[in-house]
Amino acid sequence: MTESRYEKYVARKPMRPQGIPETSWTMVKGSMTAPPFIFLDGDTPIKGTNTMLETMWVWKDTAVGISPERPPHKHECDEIFLFMGTNGVDSNDLGAEIEMWLGEGEEAEKIAINTSSVVFVPSGLVHLPIIFNNVSKPILLVVIGINASDMKIIKCALREL
Repeated sequence: MTESRYEKYVARKPMRPQGIPETSWTMVKGSMTAPPFIFLDGDTPIKGTNTMLETMWVWKDTAVGISPERPPHKHECDEIFLFMGTNGVDSNDLGAEIEMWLGEGEEAEKIAINTSSVVFVPSGLVHLPIIFNNVSKPILLVVIGINASDMKIIKCALREL
């Protein structure tokens, strides 16, 4: 079989983050994909993508961004958080209640999410934690880092507060 000239644009197998302590995922194991699946990480495995793409399934109440290893932080690139319910009849049905925190200090705000939604986090905006409550059916969480060639999910431009 001849390989397609466009095969270089396909990532067929997710990567798992390397270099993040296993203890970072201890709190969420058994409630979400931990560690997440990484399909794109800056320029890897598809050259020129300049994007980070990670996916996680959430199936039980849990929280991310509340441990010392994964605290609220900011990046030097924009991010998009996509929260998708899995109700095939009603795409708006998230099947959970989510709290996503944006901002820091007195500027911090809780964003309540209870439908399939997208949250845009511009470069430099502190974000997390994300708290998943009343999860009644699996949720797909997709995080996209835009213009993230220098982000690299492992050594990303995290600036702990």
